Amino acid sequence: MRNFNARLHFVFIFFIALFSFLIARLMYLQIFKSSEFKAYAFEQHNIFTEIQPLRGDIFDRNHKELAINAISYSIFATNKAALSAEAEKKLASLLNEDISSLRAKLKLEKSFIWLKRNVSPEISARLKELNMSGIGQARERKRFYPNASLASHIIGFTDIDNKGLEGLEFYYDSYLSGIKGWRLAHKDGKRRELICWGYKSIQPADGYDLVLTIDSAIQNIAKRHTQYAARKYKAASATTIVMEPKTGEVLALYNYPDYDLNNAADCRPQARKNLAVTDIFEPGSSFKFVAAAAAIEEGRVKPEDKFFCENGKWRIGGRLLSDYKPHGKLSFKEVMYHSSNIGIVKAAQLLGKETLCKYIEDFGFGRETGIGLPGEVEGIIKGPGEWSRASISSIPMGYEVAVTPMQLVCGISSLANDGVLLKPRILKSIRHKDGRVVKSFPREELRRVVSPETAAILREILTGCVEEGTGEKARVSGYKTAGKTGTAHKASPQGGYYQGKYFASFVGFVPADDPAISIIVVLNEPRSQYFGGTVAAPVFRKIASETLRYLEMSDETKKVN
Repeated sequence: MRNFNARLHFVFIFFIALFSFLIARLMYLQIFKSSEFKAYAFEQHNIFTEIQPLRGDIFDRNHKELAINAISYSIFATNKAALSAEAEKKLASLLNEDISSLRAKLKLEKSFIWLKRNVSPEISARLKELNMSGIGQARERKRFYPNASLASHIIGFTDIDNKGLEGLEFYYDSYLSGIKGWRLAHKDGKRRELICWGYKSIQPADGYDLVLTIDSAIQNIAKRHTQYAARKYKAASATTIVMEPKTGEVLALYNYPDYDLNNAADCRPQARKNLAVTDIFEPGSSFKFVAAAAAIEEGRVKPEDKFFCENGKWRIGGRLLSDYKPHGKLSFKEVMYHSSNIGIVKAAQLLGKETLCKYIEDFGFGRETGIGLPGEVEGIIKGPGEWSRASISSIPMGYEVAVTPMQLVCGISSLANDGVLLKPRILKSIRHKDGRVVKSFPREELRRVVSPETAAILREILTGCVEEGTGEKARVSGYKTAGKTGTAHKASPQGGYYQGKYFASFVGFVPADDPAISIIVVLNEPRSQYFGGTVAAPVFRKIASETLRYLEMSDETKKVN
């Protein structure tokens, strides 16, 4: 009896301990692990799907499409894919993939893997005909650029997931990309979505559209003539900018070489640089309008004042300063017409380095223009304390300074705009898909650089530079044309200058008496010919002539309509 009671007592204690353990385990699972098991259950019975927004489009000023969304298909494999060797060969051939690479992807122990993103509808249709088990496709939207390389350095491009990587696609990605939505629904045992009472969703917010200041027709004009000149003279690169000087709106911006936005991955990284804002150069004589405007504004020089140009040779600051052609006495306006280095340096000496530096900065050099394009640089401008003995003989004629083409065209545009420097603009507005404006970019005055009277004098002088001076080949038939040539040795990163390498440039505006457009043309390392008046000025003339005719026709069309 005693043994029986002992065994009964043992069994009783065993079951009490067992039930205590089970209760403790149940409490642990129900209380401490409940959130984890709820998540497991939620994942097993529900499907959460992100809904991608529609990326905003990019248009030119006349609402012509520059960047849009096209339908594409992406091919994937699931863990149910079991293809024969023959099927693998067909799939590799269809997707233009290496067979060994494709097999390696199919062998990965994953439930889902992309095989090829953004294939054409034709490939998608052919794949459906093959009806391969475990191989599927998803309908996606691919960024498409209808004009291929047109304005490529402005627009930029996106990656395979439609995220901006270059240009405005990158700079305004937060506006263009939109906000993702989501959908929550139940799923069955085969992971198929069930639309039922538990269905919830938030629709995505599509991205905003960008409307640029660029005119596709003028962009094509700039591209055609700049590209032709760059190839004719075998230039390493070239840049052209066309701007409305009274509004600051950029009508065209072209860099050579350009690239096809639809195949951006196939081009060299160097070709994707927006040279108009990312690269600097010593402008040479095309910079002389700065010292000229400063001297006249400060009352140190009048257009008829005489300067002795030393018959082409003058030793100053420990260096021998030369003119391309020897000159004796010239009036100041003739100094500009004939681009006399000696004459402009003598005028700058009357100013002093502090005053000249002030005007260089006021014209916008040494700081970003703020145009809103990625990669813009400030350039290099020396402060008065950094000048050497030779600086007074270099800076007034465009050496020991480094500027971007955008800064130079903005600077001369201030003279076309009665002495007021404007902020350049590449965007007119950011809009909803329905056309409502989210953000506009109005004309923005930065500061007055010189008086209207000084600006008018400089316009006359720059007109003489074309009609009587080195810029003769820039003259636009039927219009008074103002501008300045530039021919500058190309600086070497190791110091000094390359032998036989130059930057040839021309910057100006037309009509001189009522400027409608400002244009800068810069060719890097042109061969056989390298003077700005010979290489860049004719490009200016051709672009200006066609652009003015186009603008006049556009105005007539508007009047009729």
